[in-house]
Amino acid sequence: MPSQSPRAVFRRQVAAEACQIPEISADYNLPLHVGALFIILAVSFTACVLPIIVVKVPKLRIPPTTLFVVRHFGTGVLIATAFVHLLPTAFISLTDPCLPAFWHETYPAMGGALALAAVFGIIIIQMVFSPGKNCCAFPASMMEKGTANGRGVLCAAPDAEAPIPGNLHGRDSSTGRQLQQVTAHSETLEAIERSQSKLSHKHGMEPLTSQIALSPEQKHKKELMQCVLLELGILFHSVFIGMALSVATGNDFIVLLIAISFHQSFEGLALGSRIAALAWKPNAYQPWLMALAYGCTTPIGQAIGLATHTLYSPESETGLLIVGIFNAISAGLLTYASIADLIVEDFLSDESWRVLRGRKRIIASLLVFGGAFGMSLIGAWA
Repeated sequence: MPSQSPRAVFRRQVAAEACQIPEISADYNLPLHVGALFIILAVSFTACVLPIIVVKVPKLRIPPTTLFVVRHFGTGVLIATAFVHLLPTAFISLTDPCLPAFWHETYPAMGGALALAAVFGIIIIQMVFSPGKNCCAFPASMMEKGTANGRGVLCAAPDAEAPIPGNLHGRDSSTGRQLQQVTAHSETLEAIERSQSKLSHKHGMEPLTSQIALSPEQKHKKELMQCVLLELGILFHSVFIGMALSVATGNDFIVLLIAISFHQSFEGLALGSRIAALAWKPNAYQPWLMALAYGCTTPIGQAIGLATHTLYSPESETGLLIVGIFNAISAGLLTYASIADLIVEDFLSDESWRVLRGRKRIIASLLVFGGAFGMSLIGAWA
């Protein structure tokens, strides 16, 4: 075995000393940490439930613009949470030199790979459970006999057995028959779209398209699924935020408590505004349970940290891997949800141009930028 140089031996000794788990500080203030648990619980639940109360209790006479402000400000908060809080923390944890060489030398991009896997995972989940998978884009005049409104409708499959005039003939299952059906459907669709476009331009209206029209139940299901996936992305990392707070001591604990309080407030308002925007039934209990789940998750992490503060250390190999992996997954979930489900729906979809126009769109954009900027500042401490 070749002998190692003194410099290599010295570097290994320094690394070994740096990776030793620090001893628990003697000034650990248990009553203060217990009090912090209830502070975070109150702040988190209040922030998340406030937008729901605004919608559910109109007697409070809170201006309707409040939900508008919170909704778009919260979108910026969630985007910044993914890019400024979670993803950098994941890379820092997973490339720590105290981990085996695979993590920081062989494949230091693991944080990004896990975030990408989470993005693909959420896309698969949305495809599997999407209410639009049973719909198609043919207009109503082709789907329902006797109607000619030209709008996209909930799909009933076209009558495959109906005869279609044309030059091609053969069995119903033949390739020629299938090509004939596709051609006829396409020609009918194009003719309807041309007539709609001419009518719309004549009356100065926006042209209608043959888009899928979801029923109110299906639309609610789609928005609920997006909101649940968004909350899951938030809840994953909230547990580890609480654990990190419970093992902190001294001045670091005070600074972290203040930063996490702001973090939970901004994030709670963002999530609560999305929950409140859903079309819930008058006596639905799900929005309150979703707000309660958000309010309790970080305190649960704090409780775990309190119970294991003499055993658990974020600097240990296990702690680094757990925090890094789950932060990377949460970063992927929030990145996709905040951009694909929030930004695209609110600012880039066709419907958004009917809701946000002119000055209102500019204000909404500035609110998003403000939320992202504010949460990015908090990223310096939490």
